[in-house]
Amino acid sequence: PTSQPAADCRATAVLRGRAMNVPVESVEQEQKALDQYVKGKCVAEAVQDVVQSLITAKPINPKQWLLEHLEGELSNESQDLSESDLHRLFATTRKITSEIVPQEAIESVIRETIVLLNCDRVSLFVVDRKMSKLRLYASNLATPIMVSPGQGIVGSVFSHKHTVNIGNCYLDQRFDRSFDDKTGYTTRSLIAMPILDFENNCIGVIQAINKLPFDQTQKVEKAGTDPIGTCAVPFEKNDERMLMHLTQHVGIAMRNAELYREAIATSERATGFLNTIQSISQDLGTQSMLLTITMHANKIVSSERATVFLVDEPNQQLWSVSTDTGQEIRIPMRAGIAGQCFVEANVINIPDAYADKRFNQEVDKKTGFKTQSILAIPMLEDDAAREEFEKAAQKRKSLATLADKKVTEQGNKVIGVIQMINKVSFDGQLEIFDEGDIEVMELFAKFVGPKLAMSSFLATRHSEPSDRKEAELALGRQPQQTDDMVRMHKRSSRGQGTGGMIVLGEDGEEDDEDGFGVVD
Repeated sequence: PTSQPAADCRATAVLRGRAMNVPVESVEQEQKALDQYVKGKCVAEAVQDVVQSLITAKPINPKQWLLEHLEGELSNESQDLSESDLHRLFATTRKITSEIVPQEAIESVIRETIVLLNCDRVSLFVVDRKMSKLRLYASNLATPIMVSPGQGIVGSVFSHKHTVNIGNCYLDQRFDRSFDDKTGYTTRSLIAMPILDFENNCIGVIQAINKLPFDQTQKVEKAGTDPIGTCAVPFEKNDERMLMHLTQHVGIAMRNAELYREAIATSERATGFLNTIQSISQDLGTQSMLLTITMHANKIVSSERATVFLVDEPNQQLWSVSTDTGQEIRIPMRAGIAGQCFVEANVINIPDAYADKRFNQEVDKKTGFKTQSILAIPMLEDDAAREEFEKAAQKRKSLATLADKKVTEQGNKVIGVIQMINKVSFDGQLEIFDEGDIEVMELFAKFVGPKLAMSSFLATRHSEPSDRKEAELALGRQPQQTDDMVRMHKRSSRGQGTGGMIVLGEDGEEDDEDGFGVVD
């Protein structure tokens, strides 16, 4: 206030004192003491700051806003949360911890943190120990992306387990502006905090961006006039305290979701094994057995695609049956990832197909399918299956098993390959095949391999005409369908991108529909 308004105030006080029969000297002394208090406590500046903040925010309810604003100011000066902040924090944690499905729990954390901190965006980085990376979920991303644990500010928070609170990111050397330059978004304020488990291990990072000086209800209105980043204000100490309490509950929610994920995966594997045992205990031909094993293998390790190849040594080929059409699939015996698995008789686990020179990317380019991870497991023929195989061959006086007898003396031979493509979690997120998947599939291969080897159809090399319709009957198709109808169905499957299998001609080139990772 200026000197003139102050003089007016003193004059008004004198007149009021006279009206109340109060001595003028007392009134002047009281007014002088009041002036000293206003000047000494910077009351004018404090009122001006509050009014300026109120005008900037333009809240719908100014009184409610002033109350919350003053409570926030007091909380920042103390180490305790205000009563209203505690109520909001409890409401947020109750909603987060009520979710147990991983994807829903993550979405709840992001959604509720935006409301709690009154910010524009929230990102949740969850450690993926299988891939040794952080999986980024964000309020502005439709699907998660993978980032390196040591990358940027979040990487530093994850590695050192400390909190970062930046008031103006463009003035901080640690901030990478490349994302803002590409998208046109403005990141002004940022806070990032580690998420620790009960053993003090960092299992993720939560990051909030651009604290808003106005309510979430005005966010759309404000975004239509000025970019959110230009209006953002720094996160306060009170925000840090609330986020610190919140991360403890987020860690519990993430742990519960992970246990739920593991329980679902275990249940799916057990169901897949039981269904496989039940199915192959029946009197099935080789094609029906191939289809059955293929369908159950998908469920056991939760992959997008699976193919079971058998060896046709006289023709030097690996062959299988399409789960879409029931037609045979044939590739050269030593072609692709499956061929290499057969030749080496070893497990092949590729976490990133595009980073592996053995994978032929042309198949994905033609079909539009994206192959990320591949797991190939050899199926070995045991002693009992080999004896049964030789007896069946002797009864038919087949010459096709002469090569097999040569291998018999050397030990168990590879009679097929199980190839899995793209490991998927039960909530639809792409993962990689880990040691647990390998152990399960090796056990699965040991169980189904001898069953396939003992099949009479494998011994006769599918020479009987009646067996040609077996897979079609297994798929519920009518045996009287013509070859032209089969080809039409197959072309239709390709056009719809249903992921039928590769069929190779005499020259060994792909008539592709599935990514079998053919070696160049």
